[in-house]
Amino acid sequence: MAVASASRPLTAEQLVSAALPQESPDADWHPVSVRESQVSGWEDQISDPACRLLLAAAHAWRPSQPAPTVVDQTFNWTNDNGGESTLASYGNSGAVAVFEEVREGLSTCRYYESPAPTTTYKGTVTVDPAPRLGDEAVQFEITAPTEVGPHVTQYTVVRTGSVIATFTKLSVGGRDIPAFPPAMIAQQISLLQQAQS
Repeated sequence: MAVASASRPLTAEQLVSAALPQESPDADWHPVSVRESQVSGWEDQISDPACRLLLAAAHAWRPSQPAPTVVDQTFNWTNDNGGESTLASYGNSGAVAVFEEVREGLSTCRYYESPAPTTTYKGTVTVDPAPRLGDEAVQFEITAPTEVGPHVTQYTVVRTGSVIATFTKLSVGGRDIPAFPPAMIAQQISLLQQAQS
């Protein structure tokens, strides 16, 4: 069944409709946004090719034919650095191929450097146990030292049919909740499954 659903991509409107509902807007509220450009460039500055492949695939910046439909969503939680999600719908069997690039990059990516505004970002990658979500899923963390303590970004990447959903959660200096809420991830995957059924 996963192969059949992988061939039917969702439109931008369908992805927006399937995104998680947000709580009431406040000064920092960000709506779901459709990504207009498929060109980034930041991944070219990542020192390790496997890490470059992993992060570009997870963030839907990999060149793909046809190009995926992508929506980004930012979450702001009280006393927290918040989180983000990227929902990318691929045509043909593109989601299967891109998820394989995520898995392939994760098999060897362990450390990379990239330029940052004030210093060099030095990220160490740790693979976590894969959650049981969607058709396939992986979870990993990237930890980098900063002046205020460790900068930890947790990634949960899930493929469900033609869509790859990437959830990121930032924790700085151990002061924030380290994981994207699992119940919200499960709800998002359920909404994506319903949109493709």
